Amino acid sequence: MLNLSKFVCIFDDHIQTYNMNYSIKFYPEKRKNIVDNVPLMLSVTYSRKRMFYYTGLRCNINDKPEKNQWNAEKNKLKPNQITPDGTTSQKFNAEITKITNAVNDLFLAYEVALASPTPEQLRDDLKKKLGKIEIVKEPEKQGFFELFDKYMKDSDLSPGRKKHLKTTYNKVKSFGPMTTFESLNVQYLTDFQNFLINYTNKKGVKIAKNTIISELRRFRAFLGYAIKHGWTTNYPFKSFSIDAEAYGDPVFITVEERDKLFSANIPNERLSRVRDLFVFQCLIGCRVGDLVKLKRSNIIDGCIEYIAGKTKDDKPKVARVPLTEKAKMIISKYDLANGDLLPYITDQKYNKYIKELFKDENVEITRIVTIADPKTRQSKQVSIATIASSHMARRVFVGSLHRKGVKNEIIASMSGHTKDSKAFSRYYNIDKEDQAQAMKLIE
Repeated sequence: MLNLSKFVCIFDDHIQTYNMNYSIKFYPEKRKNIVDNVPLMLSVTYSRKRMFYYTGLRCNINDKPEKNQWNAEKNKLKPNQITPDGTTSQKFNAEITKITNAVNDLFLAYEVALASPTPEQLRDDLKKKLGKIEIVKEPEKQGFFELFDKYMKDSDLSPGRKKHLKTTYNKVKSFGPMTTFESLNVQYLTDFQNFLINYTNKKGVKIAKNTIISELRRFRAFLGYAIKHGWTTNYPFKSFSIDAEAYGDPVFITVEERDKLFSANIPNERLSRVRDLFVFQCLIGCRVGDLVKLKRSNIIDGCIEYIAGKTKDDKPKVARVPLTEKAKMIISKYDLANGDLLPYITDQKYNKYIKELFKDENVEITRIVTIADPKTRQSKQVSIATIASSHMARRVFVGSLHRKGVKNEIIASMSGHTKDSKAFSRYYNIDKEDQAQAMKLIE
């Protein structure tokens, strides 16, 4: 915004004019590639001088328009924004107007006094005009847990991933409520790992070793994010190794058991719907997070097409699965007004009801299987019904195709796995029959 002031002085009945132009500009001050919670500065240019002033306001800026709160063309915050400290656009822009009016009033006073202030004088006069005798100090540096919370809110992660991050956040805070970036070192990580090993939930149950590994990896991901955003330079994970997760042989129902489920007469309407969800998931192999997002519009040329959720932020991968007759029969049962493909429920209820479904007298898929205890990693025998879950449906898809000799690349193109995925082998196992069939090829 450009303001022009003309100073007029009368000497001995002669009119002398004194011209001084000044311009006012507000701008977010980007520092070291930090684009979140940046300070808003004021620049006043006049008579070949420039005065800078920190307004006390902060906002987010970003190369992505949808994440950028500042409108550089209009020199104000975009409408319907909430800044990091909770200030609304209306209040934020009102403060900008207040500062602008104060600067205009000061230059009007300078006009009367025929004065041209130094930048320091202008800054002091502006502080007094705004009732701020001292320079407004920037808010204190945000603490470790405040930035951890900011990471959970601002990072582009799935709701499920953020839910898991919250558990990690709670455990770190429970272990070290006074944690700072400076206090992190290898000993801290070792003690935190021991804390997790001995951690028990409200029911007195210890968490599994693979879960401990996942907690440490999420903690490591946060510190990596903190390094990237300039919050710290301390990264103790450089000298701290995290064990690899260990998995037993994958356990899943056979194609025959899947078809038994498909054909079963289940009077219980709730379990009947869950059966349809589970069998359909067995037939397309998607993750449950992708399953509940499927619409009728995902059906293209007789196939289900979708962007696999875990690949959408890094080389998005389109999973394409031809629909079998069984899958089409399940879909034909439902015509939902909201366009959903099937009647979805929450993940928690889905997994609970799958176990109930397997035990139902009209199904009774309860054979005993051997699994690795998640806590001790020792073998134990359990009913397959007790470990049935939505993830088992994905194993049925991948494992059954693998047993039929389908190439991994073809399976991955339908399951949504990325190329060379380390997790892919968790969905099938090599048994004696596979080995025997392989040896016959070179007899």
